[in-house]
Amino acid sequence: MATLSVTDREQAESPGAGEPVARWPVLSPRAGRWLAAGLGGLAGAVLFYAAHRGMPDDSYITLDYARNLALHGHWGLTEFRNSNTATSPLNVWLLAAGILATGGRPVVAAGLVLVLATALAGGWSAALADILGRRRSVVAGLVVGLLVTSPIFASVVGMESFLGAALMVGVARYAAQRRAVAAGVVTGLAVLCRPDLAVPAVVVLAVLFVGVAPRAPRRMFLAGGVAAVVVLPWHVWSWFVLGGFVPDTLVIKTGGAFPNGEVFGNGPLFFVDRWPVAMALISAVVVAGLGALVASVLAWARGSGRLADRVVVACGVAGLAHYAVYAAMGVSSYLWYYAPSLGLITVCAALGAAELSSRRIGALTAALAVVAGAGIGLQTALGVPWAQPALFGNWATSGQYLAAGEQLGRTVPPGRSVLAPGEIGALAYGCGCDIVDGFSDHDRLMALVAQREATSGPVGRFLLRLDTLHADRSPVRRTDHVLRYVAGTGPGWPTDVPGRGPGRLVLDPPGADAAAVSLNGE
Repeated sequence: MATLSVTDREQAESPGAGEPVARWPVLSPRAGRWLAAGLGGLAGAVLFYAAHRGMPDDSYITLDYARNLALHGHWGLTEFRNSNTATSPLNVWLLAAGILATGGRPVVAAGLVLVLATALAGGWSAALADILGRRRSVVAGLVVGLLVTSPIFASVVGMESFLGAALMVGVARYAAQRRAVAAGVVTGLAVLCRPDLAVPAVVVLAVLFVGVAPRAPRRMFLAGGVAAVVVLPWHVWSWFVLGGFVPDTLVIKTGGAFPNGEVFGNGPLFFVDRWPVAMALISAVVVAGLGALVASVLAWARGSGRLADRVVVACGVAGLAHYAVYAAMGVSSYLWYYAPSLGLITVCAALGAAELSSRRIGALTAALAVVAGAGIGLQTALGVPWAQPALFGNWATSGQYLAAGEQLGRTVPPGRSVLAPGEIGALAYGCGCDIVDGFSDHDRLMALVAQREATSGPVGRFLLRLDTLHADRSPVRRTDHVLRYVAGTGPGWPTDVPGRGPGRLVLDPPGADAAAVSLNGE
């Protein structure tokens, strides 16, 4: 007699398990997953074509790191100074590999990594649907479709947001099967993608491993051990060699509220006022996802015990936990900080729609498809490819920064340094010069650390000193020039973006830098 696996027994005992599960015609489960991965990659390629000219400035910070790693073997935003401000080492490594594979074309490499991420999201979503006995086409189609059309995700192309979302789907997919080693590997990769993904990953592992079988806690500890083996070598090397156990962006981006009082916790309220249509679409997905979470919590509380309910609870609680941690930290409301929570809630929405779809009620699926279509309309109304995404907060488009950077590189003599105006990614990419701020110069970052230590409590001060235990604390060196952003028209390199209007970048003469510490406040 054949022995059923844990997952098979759960599905056999679940209500509705005897109902036929809709699958794509003729395709085996493996073929269906590969097809979902292929279609996911295609969706990523289409999005990248639309977004490749309008990637945000922070995407170019990552590209700067990847280009320097691939071409110079140097870990830094520029090749002239040491820095440790790449939040996602995994994304940098993949981009560097893409740069080498494409003969030195970083932007194309960004497209390849996006295609990889959306392909993984499609394939792992399809596998998760098969494990849970849900319609593969609904789950994979909605997960990928809602991610690539999301105004938030589409506005941060080139960053690690899609990769992080895909990896969290992978954590849920392997934890649902209680495959501890695979879940641990993907969890480790998720933490290398973004250190803060440790929070939702641990929640997913805990919900899907602990308390559901006698030996399940052991499997969770095994998964955690495997994840540590994947993660720790990089972080230990970073601690000793780069001067920080975690990326220095933790110090830069936890500087508190913007001047208008906007922080992560209240950021969506400001977004509604700034981008009402986009936030209406995002809110529709969030409401659907939270509704699925509530339904699954109630079903679990009634003793249903279905694996599908546990996965929805795991993803939903993980997303809420990530949001709560960031709100408690009081970090600023950068768009990509919302991506982990939104990605996990999107998975909940897709699974909830597939649950209703299996009961021949397709209203939620159709509604979410309409939301995705409206997201496409919102993005393509900007033109294709667009110069800037629908949600945008930089002082200039990347195209304007790149043009100014190229002119800056021709203007500043070799060996001279320039203080950045507050945004540095595309300028550094365009000029290839020694452009300086806290993102590119570790000495300036350590000056900020010293300020933060002086104002922190005992615990915060201890953690900062532990993190920077092996860091070099050299004095800040003055730059030769200062590049300033000035509102309005006049001499300088012109900029003009929605919400800010005309501006210009002005290069001051030598000696203007009074040892200032510029730390990208946007």
